Amino acid sequence: MQRLVLLTLAALWTSAATAASAAPPPGPPPGPEPHGGGEIFISPSGEPFRGAGGVAAWFKGADADADGLVTLAEFEADAARVFGLLDADRNGSIDGFETQAYEREIAPEIRSLGGGRPPPGAGRGPGAEGERPRRPMLGMGRAAPPARREGAARFGLLNEPHPVRGADADLSGRVSLEEWSKAAARRFGLLDQDGDGVLTPDSLPPRPGA
Repeated sequence: MQRLVLLTLAALWTSAATAASAAPPPGPPPGPEPHGGGEIFISPSGEPFRGAGGVAAWFKGADADADGLVTLAEFEADAARVFGLLDADRNGSIDGFETQAYEREIAPEIRSLGGGRPPPGAGRGPGAEGERPRRPMLGMGRAAPPARREGAARFGLLNEPHPVRGADADLSGRVSLEEWSKAAARRFGLLDQDGDGVLTPDSLPPRPGA
């Protein structure tokens, strides 16, 4: 009787081993969802908002007093908050290592430039110094197509491919808080197209492809 039980167990083990060897090897365990999955909005200061309603989420966070308007002071305060997130060592500037961390960990989508080089002046937003508006050619009767957006500009409100590097006014490879504040004021001016000193959800320019 004992021998019969042992033979039965041996047969079951052999059958299970054969089935396991015939089955395909298991794949790697599922990892976290990639940064690039789904919809993304990148705020004027470079903060990514993933998922639907990113513009509304950013605007609500910047509207500190919840009155439906974003003033220059509120816009600058929101930019200062993002600066604090990027300035990991709290030394008052965003250096090259922190910029690389931003590109690698916070907003890797901006590294996908979609081919080609950014158009002249794109790093400073529309109407930037040095950027010449395109005019229709004589006899053609139509204007040239708008410049293609690159990097973060594909996901934001401004034609600025890199929000951090775009604030480096002296091209030193690091962004000081003063440079960041000046960039925030410049960006506010670009968004405040009617010049009334406030931003509303309806006054914001449309996102590319929206």
